[in-house]
Amino acid sequence: MPTSDDTVEIQRVRRKPWPWLLLALMVVPALWHVVDFENDVDPEFPRVTRPTFSRYPPAAYRLAEPGDTIDRVAIYLSSLTIVLAVAGLCRASEGRRFWVAALAVSLAAFWYAANPGPTFDGWHGLGWRSAFDPESPPSLRATLLAAAIGLAAMIAWGVGIQPRGWARLWRSAGQNRAAALFGVAAILLVVRVVEIPDAEPFGYWPRWAFVWALAAYAFALVRVLPDSRPEARRHWRRLAVPAAVAAWCGLVMGGVALTWYHRPLARLRAVAPGKIYISAMPTARGLEVAHARHHFKTIINLFPEDTKLRSPRLPEELKFAAANGVKYVGSSSVVSSSNAFLDETLALARDPNAWPILVHCHGCMDRTPAWAGIYQFVVENRPIDEIFRFIEGHRGSRPKASVTLLYNRVFSRLAPERFKNDPTSPQLSRNAAGTIDPYDEQLRAERASANRAVAASVGGKAIGSSSGERASLTPRR
Repeated sequence: MPTSDDTVEIQRVRRKPWPWLLLALMVVPALWHVVDFENDVDPEFPRVTRPTFSRYPPAAYRLAEPGDTIDRVAIYLSSLTIVLAVAGLCRASEGRRFWVAALAVSLAAFWYAANPGPTFDGWHGLGWRSAFDPESPPSLRATLLAAAIGLAAMIAWGVGIQPRGWARLWRSAGQNRAAALFGVAAILLVVRVVEIPDAEPFGYWPRWAFVWALAAYAFALVRVLPDSRPEARRHWRRLAVPAAVAAWCGLVMGGVALTWYHRPLARLRAVAPGKIYISAMPTARGLEVAHARHHFKTIINLFPEDTKLRSPRLPEELKFAAANGVKYVGSSSVVSSSNAFLDETLALARDPNAWPILVHCHGCMDRTPAWAGIYQFVVENRPIDEIFRFIEGHRGSRPKASVTLLYNRVFSRLAPERFKNDPTSPQLSRNAAGTIDPYDEQLRAERASANRAVAASVGGKAIGSSSGERASLTPRR
């Protein structure tokens, strides 16, 4: 049982300025990610220039995405505030109504963090805003409204609805040097809810504001947390910390699971809502959830699964497509078929009978966003600089140098006039100057291999009547 001296020491430590120092440290990564541009050299093609087309470093745009790192940190902190509120409720011998209100606020914040919006594929989501979304199912809207009313009732019961109740609470918080922390948390929470219109990266600063609000709120709860009850047995006090850690871990796991439900396919994004969606290699469960929302008619796999790098998830994807009547289009590792495959996929992208289409590779970091950029340029007539900004935001980094080589080759073939007249086209050509496109090398090697195979089959006589013609099919070193 803690002595009176122990209690005084605990209170002294709580009142030190450490919360403000920690809050200041939490601002550093937010500032760093909007000034730290990555190295522009791609080791694979070091001579290709890779400028950043986005206003801020691409990583900041990635962090601003719903459900990404910043929202994950919010789940950690809101789970902590729930644990602190329950601890305060269990410890308090008086003033327990405040801790009921604190618990209600924490639960609301946890649900807000675990159900980020807007969703990437146009799904209504499970967040608080869905309660006022006419596209949401009536049952969901009713459930969310009922939960909001219940939490509001807990807050009203905990602190009262009369001004003197709030004034008394503020004085009590001031005595524990927590009033300013509560005030900062409230202001930052308003910034998160209201957001900042047209401030790039979109959603970045409001999400950080929510993290800082939760941190300030957690620090304030620590300062007003009552000491253990004197009558509590020692073995119960020893179990309190492991129980709190276990509860926090359970809450975090539940919050992450809810976040997954908002993005059942990794890297899922709507390129053209109702038409084109992209993602990483899907899982069977993820396909079930996403298909129930969008009813895909076509799946295009951009990764050549006829190689040693074939995905172990491919069989379940093929099984899903066959069971649900979804047309499946796969890529080949044969280089000479790449143009025909690209033309086929773009034709499907223009065909209403093929919509909605899910396009994916394995990681949705290279092939798929590059394909989406081709679709945007050729079909949607978007400018090249806008396409690169899209890819940068999706990847959280510049696209590989190979994308510059790809676009120089593909755009000039598929949309020569648009490519010629695009203001970024000359820059794209200059960026690739002096670098040989590996596509040409691979194509020559493939043709040479085919010639050798034919020559072997006819007894060593190669196709073509002269050694000069045979030499022209040999890949350059």
